[in-house]
Amino acid sequence: MKRLLVAVAFATVLSYGVFAQKLIVRMDDTGGAHSMNAAIMKCFEDGIGTDTEILAVGPWFLEAARLCNEHPGLDVGIHLAITSEWQQYKWRPITHCPSLCDEDGYLKASLSFGDNSSYDLAEVESELRAQIELALKYVKNVSHLSDHMMFTFVPGLGDIVKKLSKEYGLRYQGGPDDSAIGLESLGMIMRKDGKPRSEMLLEAIKQMEPGKTYWTIEHPAFDDAEMSGMFTRPGGNVGADRQDVTDAFMSPEIMKYIKEKGIELTTFADFYKTAGVR
Repeated sequence: MKRLLVAVAFATVLSYGVFAQKLIVRMDDTGGAHSMNAAIMKCFEDGIGTDTEILAVGPWFLEAARLCNEHPGLDVGIHLAITSEWQQYKWRPITHCPSLCDEDGYLKASLSFGDNSSYDLAEVESELRAQIELALKYVKNVSHLSDHMMFTFVPGLGDIVKKLSKEYGLRYQGGPDDSAIGLESLGMIMRKDGKPRSEMLLEAIKQMEPGKTYWTIEHPAFDDAEMSGMFTRPGGNVGADRQDVTDAFMSPEIMKYIKEKGIELTTFADFYKTAGVR
């Protein structure tokens, strides 16, 4: 289904010419949970997902790596993480990095965005390097790096990611450098006024301008026992919210619109290659 959708969209693009829009759909947190892995692969196979960001520290990383390798058309980024934000579900670092950990040895739940004084920068670099090398060991189709929970906004930590990006030849995705080479962001599509994300996402896609490449980001999963046990929000568990993401990325209405308008589903790897950057 996914290949057919891409093929039809590409054929339609030819009739629209160079003014067709392109869309990258990024799906975060592969490896975080089995439910996340399964939903992300489903959105790639039968929906509009084109990219996923894999957590080397995630408890389900090895399954995620296998699934990524079994889907060679799926673009993969290494989702560097120095936090573990769930209330009832945690992950630990790969290296010994006490400045990044809570009293129980899990990665801290949150960051101090304006201050890096609580972090040993050498420990940060060592941990991020270990995550990159573990992901490269198991995943074949890695094209870039990204950050979990936007930790690159902490002073000094973004510089470490840029250093590692250059060293490993993996572009950091998500920063201002992307805007400088013409990659437009639709942002993270959230539910609003009780409307499903599919409605909000479709409206955002309709605002895309001709001849431009856009990207959007969200976190697919299924509303199952695994997800409902992680975190409870006012009005319901996180599983229902993540299911809404999955439903949006598999929306028949959105896929129909993409096909009719000749929107090309593409990847960060293809965009960077076309732009002549790494």
